This record gives sequence, C-alpha cells and structure tokens, in this order.
Amino acid sequence: MSDKNFSDEVLIEVLKSPEMLRVLRHMHFAKVDYAKNTTRYTDIPQMRVTEYLKRLHSMELLDIYGNTSIKRTEAKLKKSAEVHKHHTYYQINRNGDLLLKQATPKNYLKLIGSETIEILERPREMSEHSEMLVILREFGLIDQENKITNLGNEILKYVRLNNKLRH
Repeated sequence: MSDKNFSDEVLIEVLKSPEMLRVLRHMHFAKVDYAKNTTRYTDIPQMRVTEYLKRLHSMELLDIYGNTSIKRTEAKLKKSAEVHKHHTYYQINRNGDLLLKQATPKNYLKLIGSETIEILERPREMSEHSEMLVILREFGLIDQENKITNLGNEILKYVRLNNKLRH
C-alpha cells in the first residue's frame, strides 16, 4: 500500500473501532511500543491490544520494529535510555499517520450521514430508528444504553458548528 492509498474499508474499519483507533493514536504518540505497555496507556485489555496491533500491522498502518535494541529517542515512553527487545515492538508508519489525519468529524459525517447524526439531537426519538442506532453504536457514537459518548459529542459539536444538520 502506498501513501494515502489505504482503502475506504480500512478507514471504516478503524473508525468503527474506537479502541483500535485509540491504539493507533497511542502508537502515533509513543512511536515504538509493545502490547503490554500499550495496555497501560490505553486501559484496553492486553489480549485486545495484541489483536489490534496485529490487525493494524496487517492493514499496513504499523510496521514491526526491526532493531535489536530501542533507544528512548525512538520510543517516547521508554524510561531507560536504551532497552534490549523482549517483546514484539510495533512502530507507526506513514500510512498510519495519514489514516489518523482522516479520523476527523468530517469523515465520520461523510461515512455515517447527517440524517443518522441528527438522531443524536433527539434522544427521545432514538428508539424509533433502530437501524440508525446500530450505525451509531457501531462507530462508537453511542454506548449500549444509547447514551451519547465523548466521540459522539465531538461529532455532534462539529456538525452544529458547521451547520451540517438538515433541520
């Protein structure tokens, strides 16, 4: 995959998984890290972090870090100056960074649609739109109890500020 040529399916898969997106954002910040340490910073169970790292690698958004030792200049969260590898370390690549730039409220709106986002404005009517609830839940904009999440509030704020609602 060359720069910025990741498919819409890759973007959709990452945006549909708030946890996977959080792991990718962590990797952007950390530069180089492994599953157990990523778990410490994201509060996502290690088994899921491991799966997300493998999946992000298979989508060519992360690379396996190949050097035998890691310097703190390369891994921002390392406490010692240099460490010998004892785990599989991953490193975000240019595609991962470019995908993160696409994780914007504008793209959520494009993928989900303003009609579905508008349901967030009318919580009392949510139960009447079960197919839209599935989409909102899938993208992490509402939780299992149909309460708007922080991400949902962020998207709704963007939509309001930019007059993207239809009514």
